[in-house]
Amino acid sequence: MNMKALGAAFRSGRTPLWIGLITIIMLSWVQLVRMNTGMPATPEMMPMAGRHMMTAGGGGNLLPALGMWSVMMAAMMLPGEMPAVSVYLTLATRRHPARSAAVPAAFFVTGYLAVWVGYATVAAATQSMLAPILNAGAALSTAMLLTAGVFQFSRAKNACLTRCRSPLAFFLAEWRDGNAGALKLGLRHGSYCVGCCWALMALMFVAGAMNLLWMGVLMIFILGEKLAPPAWRLGHVAGVAFLLGAAATAARFIG
Repeated sequence: MNMKALGAAFRSGRTPLWIGLITIIMLSWVQLVRMNTGMPATPEMMPMAGRHMMTAGGGGNLLPALGMWSVMMAAMMLPGEMPAVSVYLTLATRRHPARSAAVPAAFFVTGYLAVWVGYATVAAATQSMLAPILNAGAALSTAMLLTAGVFQFSRAKNACLTRCRSPLAFFLAEWRDGNAGALKLGLRHGSYCVGCCWALMALMFVAGAMNLLWMGVLMIFILGEKLAPPAWRLGHVAGVAFLLGAAATAARFIG
């Protein structure tokens, strides 16, 4: 790209938008690593990480857990939303060539993240209630793995995943102009994404709320579900794995 084209990209706002999104993702992962410092490192103690964050600051304060889950959602879900942002920029530019599409695209991302912050709030509150049993919850782990496994084969999962996998079809059906319209699109698309991935995110209670390896695996899997051809049936493969994990956990619990 020559200097003239680069200057045009910056004036349109696209390059700063991409730089901003990538920066948010990178800083979120850096913060997760920092938050993970000093957490229990052994597999047996990892479930206690979430409880540690829950009680950080004393008094069962929800804010540390909410902060943790919000950063996790940004780190894990924004990479998978980048294709949708790219499609939005293309459509917005075609509809209004004289306007910069970067600002409404930023509103779209804001709406998307707002829905995941809502999920983070529910997760933090749930963590607060489950904190006493997170370190000794074989039955809970079995139930969550079973739920996640069954959900991978459900119609609701398929319906939400279809909308996440095909952002062009989503935008053509739901399009709204302007910043407010972009915000609503982000909220709606985020709702479909939560509908698709809520059970996967709930598995963080099984692996440990600050298990960086599991976060990375989930992020790559979620991105793969969106980008891989439907014929690959990645969701069904994962569903079988979760069901087998539930059976193995239950067997250890009973034994």
